[in-house]
Amino acid sequence: MKEDFLHYLWHFQKLGNLPLTCTGGDFISVVHPGTPNSGEGPDFINGKLWIGDTLWAGDIELHLKASSWYHHRHHLDKNYDAVVLHVVWENDSEVCYPSGRLVTCLELSLHISPQRIQQYQKKFQIKPHWIPCEKLITQFPDFKWKNWKERLYIERLEEKTALIEQLLKRNKNNWEQTLFQLLAKNFGLNRNGNVFLKWAQHLPFDVIRKCSFESGQLEAFFFGISGLLEGAMDIPYKKQLRREYDFLKQKFGFKDLPGIQVHFSRLRPPNFPTVRLSQLAEFYTQHPRPFSQLIEAQHLTDLAWIRNVGVSDFWKTHYTFDKASASSPKRLSQSFFELLLINTLIPLRFAYAQKQLGTTDEKILQWIQTLPVEQNSIANGFLQFGMALQSALDSQSLVQLKNHYCDKKDACVVRLDFICST
Repeated sequence: MKEDFLHYLWHFQKLGNLPLTCTGGDFISVVHPGTPNSGEGPDFINGKLWIGDTLWAGDIELHLKASSWYHHRHHLDKNYDAVVLHVVWENDSEVCYPSGRLVTCLELSLHISPQRIQQYQKKFQIKPHWIPCEKLITQFPDFKWKNWKERLYIERLEEKTALIEQLLKRNKNNWEQTLFQLLAKNFGLNRNGNVFLKWAQHLPFDVIRKCSFESGQLEAFFFGISGLLEGAMDIPYKKQLRREYDFLKQKFGFKDLPGIQVHFSRLRPPNFPTVRLSQLAEFYTQHPRPFSQLIEAQHLTDLAWIRNVGVSDFWKTHYTFDKASASSPKRLSQSFFELLLINTLIPLRFAYAQKQLGTTDEKILQWIQTLPVEQNSIANGFLQFGMALQSALDSQSLVQLKNHYCDKKDACVVRLDFICST
């Protein structure tokens, strides 16, 4: 057994006999295995899985032996605090977070028979197609594809409503609070999204509303809860935010959230958490009730105000506390605005129409088709095979197709009438 083969088993969900159980006895159901991480940190990021009765979103780390967690010193690295599952071949040691809490472990050797391992190894040694039908996909009739892409997109929206429904239940059906938490996750992007969601769930929403009349208070709250106001206080603005944060904690009886760490590595400066947190604070200062504006919007132009959200004065000339930069308003870019629409605003409006009105919002398909094709590896992959993509509806549909069907070799003949080798 080699670690790259273990990655193959997890990535393509060749997990043998079901149901899966962790070493603690809880059942595990994988919603999404996560995205392979080519940089520092866990092997897969942004995975989703049920552990017992709880839906977890976070990172997954893989090792042949569980004890490698300590050999690689992950217990001292905060990049691994967001790991929700430790996938190992041999569980030779219990593994803990720095807090002492056990990391949930899945021991794959208990679920995959030697016969299946031999079958999987034969497939692993063969260079896979990017998609099974890559030589035939352009033969699929355009009129059929038009119908399927809409169905695939609705299916993708329905998957996204799982998190929305979970947050709504926790928030006692408060849609404004749920939107705030989803926006926080989106402002954190892939690198900090789960961390931003965690502190957004921890902050009392009534406190956020009370502080929304002053961006400085919201910024102090967001920076403080994210752990960015720790350490040396030799920067006057950082010291000012810290004083404000301490005052607000005492005023509202609020406590710190331990174990939070935001990441700057592998991010361009405009995406630094400092900039995104300031933008989020300005967003809620200018528009403290954005959910009602979202639901009342008749056209995407009704949400164009989002593009004008910038940062506070200090962050116009900084990306980090200790280094000045050329002055810039750092308003939300068009591409980030489109990201908010695709990942948060449209899915939430879709969920609201289904839950509250029992119907599908007709504007959803209209809006998604006005947005440009996303620039991601999946869209680019299909473009290389000659597919014509015209809008974000196409790219979103192809993400659903690739992740949930092509990678599982499950779609073509049965679901999409493609003629592919499986």
